[in-house]
Amino acid sequence: MADGKKEPTAAEIGAAGEAHAAEWLKSKGYTATVNTRLPGSTDIEADGPASLLVQAKSAVYPNAPADLTPDEERNIKSRASNTKREAWLAKVTMNNDLRLRGEIAWKKLV
Repeated sequence: MADGKKEPTAAEIGAAGEAHAAEWLKSKGYTATVNTRLPGSTDIEADGPASLLVQAKSAVYPNAPADLTPDEERNIKSRASNTKREAWLAKVTMNNDLRLRGEIAWKKLV
């Protein structure tokens, strides 16, 4: 970068996007736990007005967050069905300093 700051790594971008999505859910009355250790395509487990499994896809502007691969979508839908939860995708776009840029795009996976 021209200003001497290093570019965030893919892991840092992913973790920041997950944190932004979890904080948004908490602001809407959910308890949200970031959990990327479980098998399947789930980053966040949230309980509140509904029980959710959320896959967060993140990118630094001007890039756009990726879509779910067919395997990722199948995995999160299967896990959601097995655990009586709703499957969701959160697309998070951030500035280079990993601050949220605009709104998170939410999509229910049906």
